[in-house]
Amino acid sequence: MLKKSMSFHAFTLAGMLFIPTLASSHSAHDPIKDIQEYNRDVRQRQSDFQTATNPEEQLKNLQFQVETIERKLLVLRNLMASDYPHIKEKMSKYKYDYMESVDDTIVQLKNTLEQAEVLLD
Repeated sequence: MLKKSMSFHAFTLAGMLFIPTLASSHSAHDPIKDIQEYNRDVRQRQSDFQTATNPEEQLKNLQFQVETIERKLLVLRNLMASDYPHIKEKMSKYKYDYMESVDDTIVQLKNTLEQAEVLLD
């Protein structure tokens, strides 16, 4: 009886030590806040683009914008996949693969930046 009681207490103590660590690491990341931050960053860079004085500065600004929009799209994609599993399973009422569309949009965004880079070279 004493042995069972001690193992129960050891298990309880271990749980009390590790569960808060898991909970805090899980709750520390908020994808909605990430999206809001990405939106602020892009708006700021779009504003900064207007005052950029040379093509190199403008290109770096555009690269930052594209990379930030890419991160935002990936967060949105992951949120959709976790909130709406039917989206990635192609069971939507439109029979449309939203995940593939988001992935294609990211590729298109990168291609657009590469084309802009060619223009500036």
